[in-house]
Amino acid sequence: MKTVADSNIPYVAEGFATFGEVVSVPAAKITAALVADASILLVRSRTVVDKNLLAGSAVKFVGSATIGVDHIDQAWL
Repeated sequence: MKTVADSNIPYVAEGFATFGEVVSVPAAKITAALVADASILLVRSRTVVDKNLLAGSAVKFVGSATIGVDHIDQAWL
């Protein structure tokens, strides 16, 4: 299982390594191509999570390590 995570989330690699591969990158580098084969997406408020990012991807879980969800299109998810 592949997890794509914002590299500004502390200890994300250690916390999710038991689930499989963890790809930790800066928010600006989280793209549709990167998440296409990921099962888990972990973001902060800088990443807009919507159809443009996730359409056709394998993502089944989106977690946000911040307060609020204005960066997440909940209706689309």
